[in-house]
Amino acid sequence: MDIIPKDPQLPALWTLLYADDMMLAAKDKAKLERQLQAWQDWLGKFRLHLNMKKTEYMTMDQDIISTILIDGLDLPMTNAFEYLGSMTAANGSHSVEAITRVNATWLKW
Repeated sequence: MDIIPKDPQLPALWTLLYADDMMLAAKDKAKLERQLQAWQDWLGKFRLHLNMKKTEYMTMDQDIISTILIDGLDLPMTNAFEYLGSMTAANGSHSVEAITRVNATWLKW
């Protein structure tokens, strides 16, 4: 993305944008739901939208089991996700990333 959006005002570290991929981070569920809603509202002004079928959430706190609701839709929870080719695991393990890179290397042979 060539521009930094001026609205919604979100701290740079908590929003990562690249082309059509976006990753949000928040310290709690309520903040994440507000961020998602703010992005959905802002994108709607330009007739754009988040693809809720591709949207999922991950929590680093394994003791918390809750749902994220956006426009009445329950987002699926995941234990790992890929962003720009790098895997991030909810338990903080780097094994998912290592396995992904090894598999990608083998596929190139």
